[in-house]
Amino acid sequence: MKATDIITRCDNLKPNVQSYAQKRKWLDKIESDIRKYAARYSSHSGDTSFAHCEDPELFLDSNYSDIYVYYLISMIDLANQEYALYNNSSSFFNATLAQWQKEYRRTHCPECSVSIKI
Repeated sequence: MKATDIITRCDNLKPNVQSYAQKRKWLDKIESDIRKYAARYSSHSGDTSFAHCEDPELFLDSNYSDIYVYYLISMIDLANQEYALYNNSSSFFNATLAQWQKEYRRTHCPECSVSIKI
């Protein structure tokens, strides 16, 4: 999934006046956080070179792409000072992110180098 796909999807769901550049900054921030989280539980590096690409391929596949959309919507609500809407959209974002984090931890357990002798 590409960054422009997520931004276009967000714009279709929630019309807004925020610039593409601003939405891209928000998207880069959540992408960085997701990659850092993944680096803790797998061999993925916390690579941030995606931020220098014009239209980077995002870490999450289409099954969890709603995380990006909910994050952008919540940031748009916050920027517009629509705090009730921000609370709702950030709740959707937090719940979806937590679900992905649990799934990721279950499927990418770190290898343990500790052995216990009995």
